[in-house]
Amino acid sequence: MSNENQRTKECSQCHKQCTKNEFSKKQWKDSAKKDPSCRLCVENNTQTETERTKECSQCHKQFTKDEFSMKQWKDAAKKDPSCRLCNEYTKISQDKSRTCRDCKLKLPRTEYDIFQWSKGCEARCHSCTDTLGQKVLSSIDSIGKDSNDVCRERTDGTLVCAHSKEFCDICMVDYTLPNNFARKRTELGRDELTKEETDGVSKEYMKDSNIRISKKICIMDGHPVCPRSSKKLRCPCDEVTYCSTACQKYHWKIHQMTCKWNAKKKEKKAKAKKEKAKPAANNLTEEQKNFARMEAFFAENTGGKHSIAECAWQLGEHPFVIMGGSITIGINGEEFLKGDVGKIFRERKGVEWDGSPRFGMGPYVQQKPREDWIAKARQGKSQRMKDIESKIEMLRMT
Repeated sequence: MSNENQRTKECSQCHKQCTKNEFSKKQWKDSAKKDPSCRLCVENNTQTETERTKECSQCHKQFTKDEFSMKQWKDAAKKDPSCRLCNEYTKISQDKSRTCRDCKLKLPRTEYDIFQWSKGCEARCHSCTDTLGQKVLSSIDSIGKDSNDVCRERTDGTLVCAHSKEFCDICMVDYTLPNNFARKRTELGRDELTKEETDGVSKEYMKDSNIRISKKICIMDGHPVCPRSSKKLRCPCDEVTYCSTACQKYHWKIHQMTCKWNAKKKEKKAKAKKEKAKPAANNLTEEQKNFARMEAFFAENTGGKHSIAECAWQLGEHPFVIMGGSITIGINGEEFLKGDVGKIFRERKGVEWDGSPRFGMGPYVQQKPREDWIAKARQGKSQRMKDIESKIEMLRMT
């Protein structure tokens, strides 16, 4: 081993004699490799590769490796690579220009952010978006002073904002969906809609709303990657992506209301809290239950038929918990190991256990003189168990 470490090879790039530790494992061991490179040269090449730039064939700007997809960067035969952002623009539409909704000017797509570009004919350019933002900020105070002006109800039951619009960017309201429900109720002449009718109106609204969320770009500002770390952050629900933690934190106030992962997490937490607060069956501890299980196990094996079924029914568990269990006798006396009901059903029946106490069995029927197994569990160890433990203690002392 020491001779192996002392051996040297010449690096094909810096032409220095380097030991085994100065090469990667792959570079050192590959006997067919005639031009091995040491770790330092490989690292320098990687840094140079990262600092290199290429021109995007669409926006004609110079970008580093991080701004291109791996396929676009590495494909040597590709003479016209597209950066990540231009690639996303192209996926939405092949158009190179579009007419702005507000100023009515036909502008190139570089004048739109990715979110506005995805809106089609409803897109606003950067200038109009900034102007609209200023209008919104200046109108917030005036709208907040008179809350009666925010929402008005028409005679037909539809709602409009202070500017008599269903959808208003200044008031930041959209009454389109509730108004569609109101129109449907008026059309049918009823005060309420059925679930099928409500779902139909909702689907029609979502179909015409022209909403498109790309998972490859930040939902907040349209950046394909984080400008600093060149990484993307994706919510566990796999519906939205962010370019930075700042965007993620800012958008969370909105997204948490529709996030499926967050809803599942809350449901799981509430369920765990409920299970924790739920009292044990018959207020018995697991040790007390094991006393009853052992007594039923011995009773069944000494001629007391249906003892396990009766005990399991009273404890509120499946009979296989006791029937498939085992008793061990050790230094601490007898211990009961519960049977794995799910495993038993999978191996013997080829089905999955649903967790119910009578799964695979009919309703419980009392087939023997009734015994109170709950009372036996509360009494603790039976005289039989105490006798066995005393014998074990005597044997240990002799």
